[in-house]
Amino acid sequence: MSPLGVTSPSYIYACTRFRVKRTALFPRADYLRIMRMSIPEIVAHLTRQETYRQHVLDLAHDFSGAHLIEEAVNHNLAQSFRDAMAIAPGDLRTLTGEYLNRWDIANVMAILRGTVYDISRRQIRDLLVPAGELDAALLDRLLSFTNCGEAIEALQGWRLYPVLAEYYRICGEKGAFAHIENELYRQYYASLLNLATTGCSGCRELNAYLRFEIDIANMKNLLRLHCSVEACDITTIDRTMIPGGRVPVALFQRLYGIETEEEFVSIFLKTDIVPVLVQAVREHRQDPGFASIDAAELVWRRWHRRRRPVHEIEMAVTRVRLHHLDALSRRHPFSVLPVLAYLERKKYEVANLRAIARGKAFDLAPERIWQYIVL
Repeated sequence: MSPLGVTSPSYIYACTRFRVKRTALFPRADYLRIMRMSIPEIVAHLTRQETYRQHVLDLAHDFSGAHLIEEAVNHNLAQSFRDAMAIAPGDLRTLTGEYLNRWDIANVMAILRGTVYDISRRQIRDLLVPAGELDAALLDRLLSFTNCGEAIEALQGWRLYPVLAEYYRICGEKGAFAHIENELYRQYYASLLNLATTGCSGCRELNAYLRFEIDIANMKNLLRLHCSVEACDITTIDRTMIPGGRVPVALFQRLYGIETEEEFVSIFLKTDIVPVLVQAVREHRQDPGFASIDAAELVWRRWHRRRRPVHEIEMAVTRVRLHHLDALSRRHPFSVLPVLAYLERKKYEVANLRAIARGKAFDLAPERIWQYIVL
């Protein structure tokens, strides 16, 4: 570890490489061109891109059309994450690895849900990105099991296995997967936040972003719970919210029980979520006059009717989150944040290409597909 206040040459080199990688991702103009292409033209276009060429060529004998695009970009994403771990030195590598472990949760939940609801193994495999501690070989083994219990037992060596073991007997019952997923992410964020106590280089900068990310996740969870058919008690809210954000869990608990507009707006305006929502709606609607009170009333209208957030607004909030991460990475150019800024943008580049391929496969209108693009 470098002395306090001194940035090691290896950190400077690695962070510079990630900033260069960030600039090589597709710009808006490229997406506009791709949107005008047919699926075969998109495949040909990706074959001409150094980033994706080899993955497309390697998979072309097994897949075709939109499925080939999805498989190729997914393989490229996993490779990009492995490359990132190889580039990052010291504490930077540790933090990057810990951050990427969120993919283990996504992969495990996809496999458990797919196994219980008898989804084809091919469909489940299409969703998997072996970027965390659970490698491709183990994920393939999990896909071979025919019931949820067998898959859980095979994960005894995973650090988050105790969470799965707690819900072993109710695996597949109504609501069980939501409880499992909530607890997995609570443990995941707790582990990341606890790294700050170790004094590792870059932890303080990472925590600033994580607290921001947790607030957004908690608000989404709160809205999801409020829109459910069955009302939740306060203990359910407490287990669902992720501790450690800038907005106290107690405030989310207060919001959940409010049924009057005046009180809801008053409490919601006290959260750090309001500026994020204001910026998101301003950019989405091209409305510079949209204010904090407008944001609170917008949420209230959906809340009062027990309706989920508008998809376009959720996407706009995601864009604001990424812009915030970009800004933090510029403010702390030799921390883990430039690494994460690249990894997150890379994730959404792949998500964008998958959305375009799938949308065109189902003959969706370009404007409909564009609603799912994150820039």
